[in-house]
Amino acid sequence: MISSTTFHMISTDATIGMFVLSGFAFMLTVFNKGPEVRDTVAHWALAGGLIMTPFAIITGVLASPGDGLDNPLLANKLLLSMTATGLAIGLLWRRYRQGPADRLYASIGMITSGLILTTAGIGGEFTRGESLLFLIPKDIVILFPIWASAIILLLGLAMIGNSTVKHRG
Repeated sequence: MISSTTFHMISTDATIGMFVLSGFAFMLTVFNKGPEVRDTVAHWALAGGLIMTPFAIITGVLASPGDGLDNPLLANKLLLSMTATGLAIGLLWRRYRQGPADRLYASIGMITSGLILTTAGIGGEFTRGESLLFLIPKDIVILFPIWASAIILLLGLAMIGNSTVKHRG
């Protein structure tokens, strides 16, 4: 039987790898470089990372010592991964309804990938006590203020609305 810690490592590696590939392909889209399939690769990798994210979250909670979210680092990881999940769903919905990404949506895709990589960095801080994220406070829960949550909510709704309007037109 595979332990939850081992399965968490497998699922996080798959999630991070998919999001890194997606972020790189979105970056190529922003700069209009690389092969023509960069948009397709970005969205398929984003979908693969999105599929793996719940496994990484669930196994991470099961593998963590204590009762789950009793550590500020774990709460920050959950917050960032859920934000990235919401943005990824919006990007995929927009791609399905409207077609290839332009520079604005590709930039949002890069931000989504960055959020997942930040989550991974916080995980390294939690498990090994080391991370490249030395500018992020580690002892507090970084909760979004209401204005930041409202901006992300409006951004997601605008993406869905924009793709719906263009799809009908």
